[in-house]
Amino acid sequence: MCCSTWGPDLLCRPCRSVLSKAGPTHVKGLEIAGGLLHESVARRLIHLLKYRGVVAAGAVLGAIMATEMPGDVSALVPVPRAWLRCAKYGVDPALVLARTISSHTGIDVIEALRPALWWPAHAGADRDARRPPCFRIALPAPPGSVLIDDVMTTGATLLAASRIAGIRRAATATRADNRSNE
Repeated sequence: MCCSTWGPDLLCRPCRSVLSKAGPTHVKGLEIAGGLLHESVARRLIHLLKYRGVVAAGAVLGAIMATEMPGDVSALVPVPRAWLRCAKYGVDPALVLARTISSHTGIDVIEALRPALWWPAHAGADRDARRPPCFRIALPAPPGSVLIDDVMTTGATLLAASRIAGIRRAATATRADNRSNE
């Protein structure tokens, strides 16, 4: 799918072989599970999911994320995409990832956060130009919940969601680098 080679698997062996694990990190007290480095094939999968609406790319990433999910997770809380971007691209990447993880693990998905109608795009912006998005609570998240997001660059989006939801753990499909931020 990523290299456009047809086969029985969603990701061919050569594409799967270049995926690099990012390892866990912390950002201002928020514990973030591994994910993949945001490069080569992983970056292409994220692009296909976010900007082309290819849910199969989310299935590949979500299946990888499911293998890293701690055993004590009570619920998956996707970090929602702004409504206008969902309408434009036809997909909420974090929701696709959370549902895929749920299908592999049986952990419930709770849409506890609601996004703003719109916020400035972060893709391509430098660290100082990024403003954290605004969220509001739709449902309380149970203790032991984990935030689910597609990409972590600076951690600002996850921190904004964490503050509102009161959740101190997160998992992302990809991370821009492998440095610890705490």
